[in-house]
Amino acid sequence: MTHKRVIAAILFTLAVPVLISVWVVRGVIRSQGDDQTLREKAKKQGVFRELQQPKSTTVYADLADLVNNSAAVIIGTVQKNTPVLSTDGKSLSLDYAITVEYVYKGRIKRGTTIIVSLPGGRMKFEDGSIAEIMTPWFKKMQNGKTYALFLQPEGGSSRFITTGEAQGVIEIPTTPEDRTVKTHSGLPNQTIRKYNGQDVKVFFRELRQVTGKPL
Repeated sequence: MTHKRVIAAILFTLAVPVLISVWVVRGVIRSQGDDQTLREKAKKQGVFRELQQPKSTTVYADLADLVNNSAAVIIGTVQKNTPVLSTDGKSLSLDYAITVEYVYKGRIKRGTTIIVSLPGGRMKFEDGSIAEIMTPWFKKMQNGKTYALFLQPEGGSSRFITTGEAQGVIEIPTTPEDRTVKTHSGLPNQTIRKYNGQDVKVFFRELRQVTGKPL
């Protein structure tokens, strides 16, 4: 390899992490000094899409670790979800209205409805333009499905975020045809993924053991 090729290879290696960190779909780059709101970006492009990286760097080893680091642990069913703009207009979240079916930990009351906010979402503005914040590392919840949720309070007594972002969401099967739980993290380093495909009875047995509560 020539001297010039060696230098080029080194420069490329150094540049790749930088390119990945600012890359977003359809060529949109989000810089630290960008003061435009999502509404403004969508108006210019018609459809604006952007990738959001995980904010949580903590990796939880197992259910016990999640439970110990959560203010509340519940089983809940999603009723609906609504996209919400941040106060500065630069990011989106999805607010899920969830009916609480069972409480393993915390002061949430069974039968009440709480709001669980997850990162990302898609919003259509009055002029027809669209902004979407994508989180491919976090599989979103679906209306009508039931989940084990590990929660932290956010802003009020009935509003929460999940512990460790995607790590705090585990889908619970409710039909005889499917009896395995499903984790929602797409990050290979998150060990909570080991529960994906686990029999629901085995999952609940461990959850009862670490919380000290029967189902």
